[in-house]
Amino acid sequence: MDTFLGFPKDTTIIVTGAASGIGEALAKLAARQGLAVAAWDLTEDGARATAEAIAGEGGTARAYGLDVSDRSQVEAAMAQTCADLGPVHCLAAVAGPPSFKIADFDEGLSQSISCMRMPTEAWIASGPAGVASAVYLSSVQGPRYGAGVQWYSVAKSAIDGYMRSVAGMRQGGLRANAVLPDWIVTPRTSEFVEATGGTEWDVNPMGRVGLPEDVANAAMFLLSPAAAYLNGLSIEVDGGARLRSLAWMRMAEASGSAA
Repeated sequence: MDTFLGFPKDTTIIVTGAASGIGEALAKLAARQGLAVAAWDLTEDGARATAEAIAGEGGTARAYGLDVSDRSQVEAAMAQTCADLGPVHCLAAVAGPPSFKIADFDEGLSQSISCMRMPTEAWIASGPAGVASAVYLSSVQGPRYGAGVQWYSVAKSAIDGYMRSVAGMRQGGLRANAVLPDWIVTPRTSEFVEATGGTEWDVNPMGRVGLPEDVANAAMFLLSPAAAYLNGLSIEVDGGARLRSLAWMRMAEASGSAA
């Protein structure tokens, strides 16, 4: 059987934010690819539910409840993860504060970066080997749109920069990339999606809002040996929404050329 992604046997991954949405989808996908999954989440019950679902499909997973922006909690969880599952080969840093959170600018920015930085530093200190790849969840909100809640847009741009600093830090040592979703239907966004017309989205050439699995698939590829020469990239997962800006939509409507 051709295993295109090429993950070696006994590969282990940490997925933060694994209780729901993109993190849950990625954790389950990783398990289906044969990886042992450490499901990290602020909500331990949610992480446990993900781990139990993986086990129910014959996969290997352990659940850990922690705040991934807290250094002491992250270091303790990393030590326990390594004791339970062995060396950690891959890191998927998905967890972060919600975009709609009302927060002080400095607080929101600091928490967002810490959710990426703390797991990364603990992972690197643990001595990742083998695949040694990381993927970070950014967003088109900062690098492309620069709109919405100000602290969130700035934070997502900063996550891209942090990813690139990790990608270039150790020659031959590890890879790091980022996925930048546009609107994705998750428990956090479902209310907004419904309030703005549902999952069909005219501005997108695909005609729909994205699914967690769309992001998980891209992230899984970037983590895999199949992407061994991809490093420091920011991959937009948006169905081509960037091709149809608001200005384009208004011009198409005015001219009658909208499809």
